[in-house]
Amino acid sequence: MANPDIAVVIPTHQHVALVAGLLETLACQTLGAPRFEVVVVDDCSTDGTSAALRELAPSLPFAFQVLTTPINRGPAAARNLGWQATAAPVVAFLDDDCVPSPGWLDAGLDALGTRTSIGVVQGRTRVPEGASIHRLTDWYLWRVVEGPTPWFEGCNLFFRRAVLDQTGGFDEDIRYYGEDCAAGWRALEAGFESAYASAAAVTHPVERRGFRWFVHNGLLESRTVQCAAKHPGFRRAAFWRPWAMRREDPAFVIALAGVVAGIFFWPAFALVLPYVWWQRPSVRRLSFFRLCLQVPLVDAARLAGHLRGSARHRIFVL
Repeated sequence: MANPDIAVVIPTHQHVALVAGLLETLACQTLGAPRFEVVVVDDCSTDGTSAALRELAPSLPFAFQVLTTPINRGPAAARNLGWQATAAPVVAFLDDDCVPSPGWLDAGLDALGTRTSIGVVQGRTRVPEGASIHRLTDWYLWRVVEGPTPWFEGCNLFFRRAVLDQTGGFDEDIRYYGEDCAAGWRALEAGFESAYASAAAVTHPVERRGFRWFVHNGLLESRTVQCAAKHPGFRRAAFWRPWAMRREDPAFVIALAGVVAGIFFWPAFALVLPYVWWQRPSVRRLSFFRLCLQVPLVDAARLAGHLRGSARHRIFVL
C-alpha cells in the first residue's frame, strides 16, 4: 500500500492461532480498510505462522504483509523490522494476544492529531469483560493501563513515524522486557510529548503463567535496571525510590538481614515483619503454605536480577 494513514505492527512467535484471530478483529475497525495496513513480524516461529498468514492474506480487507526473521531476536528487533517496512506516518504497536476495540485505530489517530509535538500515545489496556483479577489465585499475569504510565507498555502504543526515525525505535540491546519502555523514553528525551487515549482500547487476556515463569521474569528485571541506567527520567518516574523499584524490595533485603542477625540476637527477627505484612498471601487460599515459600523465592529472583543489572550498568538498585 502506497500511502496508508497508519500501520499496525504485530510481533509474534509461536502464536499462529492468536494472530489469525487478531487479523479478523482488525478487519472490524471503524477506520476504513484502505486507510491502514498491517505488518506481522514472525520472529522465527516453527509452528507454520508465516505460511498460514500468507494463505489468509487474500481474504483480508486491508493491506497486509508478513515478515520473517532469520533468527529469534525478541520483540524489539521484530518491532523495528516492522515499522521500517512501512511508509505510514503513524505506527501502532499491538501484541499478538490482545484484541483491539473497533474504534482503536481511529482513537489513536485522533489522540496524535495535528500536534506534531506529541510523538507517542498510550492506549487503554483492560482485562476481558467479566474477569475479576481480585479473585485470581496463584501466578497469573494481566495488563491494565487506565492512564499514562512511565512504562510505555508495548501491547498498545502509537508512535509518529518521524519519532521512530529520529530515535531508532525499540532498544535492541534490551531485546525484550523493557524495550518498549526505552522506546517511549527515547521519544521524550528527543523533545516529544506523550499522551493517553482511553478510547484506543485493547483487551489483554488473563493468563496463568506459573511460579517458574515469575522466577524467570524476576531475573529479567536486570533489563529494567538497564533501562533505568539509560533513561534517568524513567527511574525517577517509575521507581518507588531511585535505589528501589518497589517498597517490598528493600523490605526483602532487611528481612534477610533480620533472619541472619536473629540467629545471634533473636529480637532482630522483628526486621522480617514489614516484608511479611506486605507480601503475605491470603490464609484463605488452599495454597497458603506453598505461597509462603514461593513468594520469597520470586522476590529473591528479582533481587538477583536487580543486583546483576546494577553491577553491569553501574547503578544501584535493590
